[in-house]
Amino acid sequence: MEWDMKQDILIKGIPASPGIAIGKAFLYKENKLEIVEKSTLSKEEEIERLVKGREIAKSQLEEIKENTLKKLGKDKADIFEGHITLLEDEELFSEIDSKILQKKCTAEFALNEAIDEYATMLANLEDAYFKERAGDLRDIGKRWLYGVMNIQVADLSKLEPETIIVAKELNPSDTAQINLDNVLAFVTEIGGKTAHSSIMARSLELPAVVGVGAVLNELENNETLIVDAIKGEVIVSPNTETLELYKEKREKFLKEKEELKALKDKEAISKDGIKVDVWGNIGSPNDVKGIISNGGFGIGLYRTEFLFMEKESFPTEDEQFEAYKIVAEELKGYPVTIRTMDIGGDKSLPYMELPKEENPFLGWRAIRVCLDREEILRTQFKALLRASKYGQIKIMLPMIMDIGEIRKAKAIFEECKKELQEKEIEFDKNIMLGIMVETPAVAFRAKYFAKECDFFSIGTNDLTQYTLAVDRGNEKIANLYDTYNPSVLQAIKMLIDGAHEGGIKISMCGEFAGDENAVALLFGMDLDAFSMSGISIPRVKRIIMKLDKKECQNLVERVLSLSTASEIKEEVKKFMEKI
Repeated sequence: MEWDMKQDILIKGIPASPGIAIGKAFLYKENKLEIVEKSTLSKEEEIERLVKGREIAKSQLEEIKENTLKKLGKDKADIFEGHITLLEDEELFSEIDSKILQKKCTAEFALNEAIDEYATMLANLEDAYFKERAGDLRDIGKRWLYGVMNIQVADLSKLEPETIIVAKELNPSDTAQINLDNVLAFVTEIGGKTAHSSIMARSLELPAVVGVGAVLNELENNETLIVDAIKGEVIVSPNTETLELYKEKREKFLKEKEELKALKDKEAISKDGIKVDVWGNIGSPNDVKGIISNGGFGIGLYRTEFLFMEKESFPTEDEQFEAYKIVAEELKGYPVTIRTMDIGGDKSLPYMELPKEENPFLGWRAIRVCLDREEILRTQFKALLRASKYGQIKIMLPMIMDIGEIRKAKAIFEECKKELQEKEIEFDKNIMLGIMVETPAVAFRAKYFAKECDFFSIGTNDLTQYTLAVDRGNEKIANLYDTYNPSVLQAIKMLIDGAHEGGIKISMCGEFAGDENAVALLFGMDLDAFSMSGISIPRVKRIIMKLDKKECQNLVERVLSLSTASEIKEEVKKFMEKI
């Protein structure tokens, strides 16, 4: 990258968490390690160094775990419990021990080689869960290596005020150390919107731009940066004029954010008096706070698979019950829609063997797994029923494509109810059982599916993928993945109409529900509820308050007569500019 000093230096990336920040760069670089292979010490002395290094790393991870528990809660702290378990893995230690003995090498050489071999093996697996664990293993290995070599790890808890962190990537153990009072934004060289640093930034409402490419060696510590996480841009050493312009933009953004806070306790009611539910999506009980603080009057999607993914074995009925109970109680009577385990596709469990499949998104996943392994579904149903005593819990089945699947799940559900009644365990007798609609199979016969369940919730991410036959994770065809495609919008309209014809309500919990430009379309289609990330809730509420149902219905009529996604976006854009 060549810097042109005559004008502002602009770096482009991906906007991961909205906002504007102006601060000083802190370059978080890894120490360059000079690892010597041949040892001048005895094997016993090298093993002693290895053990001492592990003790140092464990002590650091214990401290990080405790700090995370205080700041972010048990769910996030459990990540580091998993790191400690990996650090203490005896098979890994034995492998390093063998290398020291056979190669007569240093502890750091053996450790580095073993970690690299294990991490490379994990990274080469097709399974997304294990690919992510490769990064965790390298992070743990680096900390252990620093301990062996007596190298000080950068202390992210002692950053100066108004700091913007620039890093290759930020691992959980990095962000857990950060003094968030002094950090204004994150910038990372690699990663996308689902990277750990992106998720962390959104939950903390910090601006973040990711995927900016190799910039660490081009920047300097304490250099002034502007992070425009609305456009996905970073400006380096801005001139006075640019600085003033962005100060104004930042103030405007913060003012808008404060204005949106005024909507926190207000319901989303359109200009013509139609109330629409606006809920939040969560992955753990710790996410509830962000939904409530942004004015969400319920949870439209609780992804329970993360509870399963963070454990070393299937969570027990009691463990699940406690997690669901916490969320139900915190929502104080507002609806909490909890999706049963959605494993398969791009999500797996370390303790459950899934078959290697050519098309995992079309394979053994979600409800298909749970109906084949009934004990998983029974345990989860019983935990959910028990938790329903403490709030308005609704249960949602994922990846349904056949009415027979609903009937089989309902039969198991009734057996679970009967079992709890026999044990005199209380639960909500009127608890609702609905389905997540994400396949064209349901769209074609929506009214018939509606008669078999209590509610629908549209998962637009998979619905788009399956309707268009486009792998949403394939970068080569990413341009074809578009929920504004007229066929996808037609499928959404069919689902909404079919739900109402069948006498049930329908919500949407996919990314499309939080798309500000899509709100008028979905309102015009008569969607009953929107569910999204907490940060999107106030903006969607504000848009709904400006809408008129008849005008939005006319928009839908015009849009569904158009032929391409680009034509539809242009029509929607013109409409949104007028409201």
